[in-house]
Amino acid sequence: MNSYILPQGQAAHLADRLAPRLADGLARGMLLLQSFGHAMRMPSPGVPEATAQLLRLAESYEATQPSYASDLRAAASMADRNGFSAD
Repeated sequence: MNSYILPQGQAAHLADRLAPRLADGLARGMLLLQSFGHAMRMPSPGVPEATAQLLRLAESYEATQPSYASDLRAAASMADRNGFSAD
């Protein structure tokens, strides 16, 4: 292993020159990782789609379990009103 001795004050000068480049490289790397994370994330159903699913379920349960169907319709109306999205 080789070791180099820098003249006094030169190490600080070298660190001052390299620090902005290092910070910029790290920031670019973080942004790249974030973009990969966003690309891999599966989209969740939006409010209109989730509401439609709840209403379809309510229709299917209406004949056998009217109380449950009513609960599903209430959940659909609340999701639509509150802008709820299940992420």
